[in-house]
Amino acid sequence: MAISQSSNTALRNPWFLAAMGFISVVVLVNIVFITSAISTNPGLVDKNYYEKGRNFEDSVQQRKDMVQRLNWDMRIQVPDEIVMNQPTTIYLNVADSAGLPLENATASLHAYRPSDANADFTLDMTPYAPGIFSADVRFALRGIWDLKVAAFQGEDNIEIRRRISVETN
Repeated sequence: MAISQSSNTALRNPWFLAAMGFISVVVLVNIVFITSAISTNPGLVDKNYYEKGRNFEDSVQQRKDMVQRLNWDMRIQVPDEIVMNQPTTIYLNVADSAGLPLENATASLHAYRPSDANADFTLDMTPYAPGIFSADVRFALRGIWDLKVAAFQGEDNIEIRRRISVETN
């Protein structure tokens, strides 16, 4: 028996076959998307997201109050061109509210990729001069990186962020 619209058998009706084909394609595409999402998960969701979310408003206000109270002037110096797998020096300049270099402080640099948490890294910055810190960095992957640089003095700390782009040769 041939495939025709007048067939009473479902497996011989082209409308039924088209509908089953469409449903099969939709299910197959969803399986591919789910598999891709699970296997390429960058892990950007924090493990304690619920607790951090509950305290987010308080922590934002505390940070704003600290920034306003300390009134530090912080600046990141990043080269205009950063090349993958080549040494790059990043500087942090920190001055107190009077404009003097921040004394007895430490600093750290956290670099993370929005697309791949496995490439993230953190470095302690080295004091270069009073109020100036440096970090020698090699970025292993090209593309967009987010830098978070934090300065600490006792219990006080302020962080600033900068988005950079790493190029290939």
